[in-house]
Amino acid sequence: MAQAIFKSWFVDFEPWSGEKPSDWWPVMLGDLCVVVTKGTTPTTLKRPFVAEGINFVKAESILDDHSIDFGKLAFIDSKTNLLLSRSMLKENDIIFSIAGTLGRFALVCTDLLPANTNQAIAIIRADTSKISPVTLFSFFVGGLHLEFYTKNIQQAVQANLSLSTIKGLSIFMPSEKILAEYAALIDPLFIQFFQNIQENRSLASLRDTLLPKLMSGELSIDDLGSSK
Repeated sequence: MAQAIFKSWFVDFEPWSGEKPSDWWPVMLGDLCVVVTKGTTPTTLKRPFVAEGINFVKAESILDDHSIDFGKLAFIDSKTNLLLSRSMLKENDIIFSIAGTLGRFALVCTDLLPANTNQAIAIIRADTSKISPVTLFSFFVGGLHLEFYTKNIQQAVQANLSLSTIKGLSIFMPSEKILAEYAALIDPLFIQFFQNIQENRSLASLRDTLLPKLMSGELSIDDLGSSK
């Protein structure tokens, strides 16, 4: 639904009879952000990964449905996290894979934090005085970036996108009034989207806790029924 609304408003301009309003102006993504950066692999600083600690997001941690696979996170300790302070993630950051598996992205929610990331992930932090993070995220969900980024992939040891390319994405910005009307349509969709992701994660965690006990006989279906 969010993709359909984006296409209707920002590709087909259906609310304006198919014509882009003359008062919309082009702006580069970098100008809508306070930060566009990337991380560093801890081992380049001679810092090891650890068994548990601060969440460390890699490209494979981001799923095609724009959620985070918590089972594919690595971990760093607090000292390493401080050494990598440039790439500490914040709530509502957009994280976007720029090396290896290109183009996966997600919006950072509080359940991921504290967290950090490596050089294969771009951190896109919206300037909230110009655009809301959810609205900017919806532009990516709508596929605004696809053609521009595909044309500007760099080939080295592995395909990658530079931070300059990430910042250079051109966006036609409507007035604050139009943005507010658009946000009123999409915000409830994304609220439900993130709630569904968190519920799925909770159910998966419950499954992973109960299933071994059921398989071993420590618990039975009757035990689960009597606990309701």
